[in-house]
Amino acid sequence: MLRTDEVQFVKELYPRLREDDAAIERYRAALDRLPPIVVARGRVLVDGYHRWQAHIREEQPALLAEDLGNLTDVEIFKESLRRNASHGVQLVGKDKRNNADRLYRLLGGDPDERYQEISDLLSVTVNTAKTYCRDARRDERAQQQAAAWDLWLDCWSERAIAECVGVPQSTIGDWLTEIGKNPDFGQPPASRQHFDVWQFRQVDDDDGTASYFGRMPGQVVENLLWLYTEPGNVVVDPFVGGGTTIDVAKRMGRRIWASDLTVRAGELRPVHQHDMATGWPADAPRKADLILLDPPYWQQAAGRYSNEPADFGNMPLAVFMDAWHDVLAACGPHLADGGHLAFIISPSVDGDAVIDHAFEMARAAAEHGLMVQRRIIVPYTTEQATGQQVEWARDKRQLLKLYRDLVILAAV
Repeated sequence: MLRTDEVQFVKELYPRLREDDAAIERYRAALDRLPPIVVARGRVLVDGYHRWQAHIREEQPALLAEDLGNLTDVEIFKESLRRNASHGVQLVGKDKRNNADRLYRLLGGDPDERYQEISDLLSVTVNTAKTYCRDARRDERAQQQAAAWDLWLDCWSERAIAECVGVPQSTIGDWLTEIGKNPDFGQPPASRQHFDVWQFRQVDDDDGTASYFGRMPGQVVENLLWLYTEPGNVVVDPFVGGGTTIDVAKRMGRRIWASDLTVRAGELRPVHQHDMATGWPADAPRKADLILLDPPYWQQAAGRYSNEPADFGNMPLAVFMDAWHDVLAACGPHLADGGHLAFIISPSVDGDAVIDHAFEMARAAAEHGLMVQRRIIVPYTTEQATGQQVEWARDKRQLLKLYRDLVILAAV
């Protein structure tokens, strides 16, 4: 038995580009029938990422693990590939292509022997392995460019990117300039809204972790970025949760720095651990063109994200508002000239009273020199009320809540 929080996830030794959220959700319902995860050196994950994540989401303190012993990093990587190719959620073509070049360089020796081992590890034919490696070598520069662009979107400096990718800083600058000219970054999203009520038929599951509680629809972020930022602008999201803002911002060519109070173990997206109520983080960009705040909706989210007292969902209302003031005090000075701060919140029903969080939070923002530019209504995509709740509302002559407020602020 191994404690779930003791499992060490090394992203560089993991052969996938992103998790399969649907598989994790399936595994959650069958924990007692899952085989053990596989580790090396006592706790370094080799195989079973989705099983491990299922245990974490079910808040299981421990899980069965098989230890392969004192393997090297190269041996761990090869074993992970071998096992991923033989069972469970299979590697997709993009994963295999991305891993082929790395294997070719790691293995060394006779090229034909390397092609054969790559074929075995990735469960592809030798000819396919040769094609992957030929394309990888031919496209090595393109891969370096893609890596440089991705790191730049993560708000790395050109100097740090150059050191990581292994090319001169001047070359990085040229690459970023060229990639930044992509006309798609300046196109309006397909979900573009024209009124101050934003309605979408369904939530796009391609952005963020689909099963994450309280996940913001990707279409909301798309429209915020379209209206209030330009390609290459910096976006900061201190309540990033399931990662929707990261996925949308990168797709639209915006730079993104994201954090949260708690970060899931094994998170594949670049999420920093930070409590914005304690101040602006030292490693965040000095200025942001858009700061997006999606805090827990007070008591509606009590215990849903964490049991931390600093979690907005676990605070008494007065403490919630004090923490909100702290967040505003941290964020306000770091808005770029002409920048905007947006927050999304839903009113709470407390007995017979409705607490209009948007109004109270906007009033607090005014005390920090931030004034409301726009208040947008964002209905929940699907009806949130059950039949029993509707009957209760009819009997009690009450109204059920089916929307969120999206408030856009700017410095005075």
